[in-house]
Amino acid sequence: MEQLTQYIQADYAILAAVLFCLGRALKAVKRFPNQFIPLALTGCGVVLACLSAGSRYGDFDNWAAALFEGLVQGILCTGVAVSLNEMLAHRGRGGGTSGEDEDKKE
Repeated sequence: MEQLTQYIQADYAILAAVLFCLGRALKAVKRFPNQFIPLALTGCGVVLACLSAGSRYGDFDNWAAALFEGLVQGILCTGVAVSLNEMLAHRGRGGGTSGEDEDKKE
């Protein structure tokens, strides 16, 4: 996870925490399939990061740079949120999908 966090800009660090909380909320929804949680988080992360980047680039001359920055930062923040969830699941402190799958194999 250290490799991911070195590329995330400080302005987007809170986005990883928001995506982690959103993932936990989606996990609590029984009708939402667990296999689609990372995909939903990626979509939300990219949209929120693009909105944030677009608000910082006030002029429309840099819309391509804002879109690229939002896309990259959204994907990186989603990776951190999913990695954190997996780390907590493997340590037995969280409710991730990996811990449940390993219990079924044994």
